[in-house]
Amino acid sequence: MKDEFYNFFKFISEYALYGLLFFLSISNALVETFVGLAVFGFVGRKAIRPDFKYLKSLPNLFLLLFLFFSALSLFNSGAYLKISLNALLGKWMQYLGICIIIQDGIYDQKIIRRGVFIFLLGAALVVLSGLSQYFFNIEFLRNRSIAVLSNGLHAATSSFSHYNAFGGYLVVVLSLVSALLLANNYSRLKTNSLSALAILSTTAIILTFSRGSWLAMFISFIFMTILSERNLKRLIPVFLVIIILFLFPIFHERLFLTFKAGGDSDRFRYWLVAWKMINEHPFFGMGLGTFMANFPKFLPTANISYAHNCYLQIWAETGIFALFSFGGFIVSVVYFGIKRFIDSKDFVLLGLLSGVVGFLLHSFFETNLYSLRLAILFWVWVGLIIVRTRNEQLPKT
Repeated sequence: MKDEFYNFFKFISEYALYGLLFFLSISNALVETFVGLAVFGFVGRKAIRPDFKYLKSLPNLFLLLFLFFSALSLFNSGAYLKISLNALLGKWMQYLGICIIIQDGIYDQKIIRRGVFIFLLGAALVVLSGLSQYFFNIEFLRNRSIAVLSNGLHAATSSFSHYNAFGGYLVVVLSLVSALLLANNYSRLKTNSLSALAILSTTAIILTFSRGSWLAMFISFIFMTILSERNLKRLIPVFLVIIILFLFPIFHERLFLTFKAGGDSDRFRYWLVAWKMINEHPFFGMGLGTFMANFPKFLPTANISYAHNCYLQIWAETGIFALFSFGGFIVSVVYFGIKRFIDSKDFVLLGLLSGVVGFLLHSFFETNLYSLRLAILFWVWVGLIIVRTRNEQLPKT
């Protein structure tokens, strides 16, 4: 009977992962539903077989330290303690829990193969919806209107609420698709399908007009190229799309706007506010989740929720020790991932790593780690990287 219940919870966990991967780019409500199912399956399995040996790793130690120092920041929350508790219990513990659940729930290669296929299927829908939105003013997933930028440009958002969020998601998609193309071990049909998705995704990310996403995509490609040591001829169509589109003045003018007077003045003001908060409480922060509540004290004329730099916001809210712990987690995940890729030439792992590198670069300019769907995408990805870098190999059944 215990085995039957265990297999039931295992089934729930596996298909919750598939649902999560498909709907990550489409619906907050469905993402939260599948997260709840994943937690339900995890708790059920652990109640029957309480095995936590897989948690004994350096990245998970840094995760524990990050959670500890984030909790310590609550002593500085003051009147905003309720906000901090909600951020700790309702957001960050959920995100870190997803990373743990992924590490526990991936028990053979078949789950990863299915998960990658389902994720890319959802990505294809979101990319097509974004292109339809830009060219025909029809976003068929969430019926969102195209974004209008301050200089009169129109930017694709697809099913996301902001073009920067769509761009950050596409960095992850493009990294995975490009790495799979570099693997060079698929049938002609699969290769052509991946090539088409790569070209469409590249077009979509350019049409977001998100400069941070463009930079993140570039860095991700450099990272992938250095590690792969492969002939890049399969990515030639992607590079051609980039070159052709950037021949148009509206794209390179958007790119160089950053360096013009007032180009990013608001973002710099928000960073300055974050730095002022850091100066007040550099070691343990102002309190987890209190950035928005404290912001008016430092810049009353602006209405803003985030620092538009995830690392400055982590430091401002939770202090330098929490930031170092988060940095230690990232460095250890990427280090072990690179080490395993060099040994195994696992191009799925390369795609995951490149996506995380691009995502983290983009997070220097945006709020990715504080956006529900993007944050969960990140924690799923790092969980998958940890799984792929385990000493023991996953069975191929």
